[in-house]
Amino acid sequence: MQKKKVRLEKPVVGKADAGMSFDYKDSATLSRFVTEKGRILSRSRTGLSAKSQRALMKAVKRARMLALLPFAN
Repeated sequence: MQKKKVRLEKPVVGKADAGMSFDYKDSATLSRFVTEKGRILSRSRTGLSAKSQRALMKAVKRARMLALLPFAN
């Protein structure tokens, strides 16, 4: 008999408010959506809409270019 695979619930990092905007200068907020290795979390993990996820991606990339967030740890 095969063992059943148990799926673990992935924690949602933080739901964005309807009017929430991401600013590249706010590294504390952006770091909530980035893993310890420096990767941006997916929409399924963050609970963001597609539009908010794109805004987050742009803000994180700008912060990386200005050395406000690390590319990798």
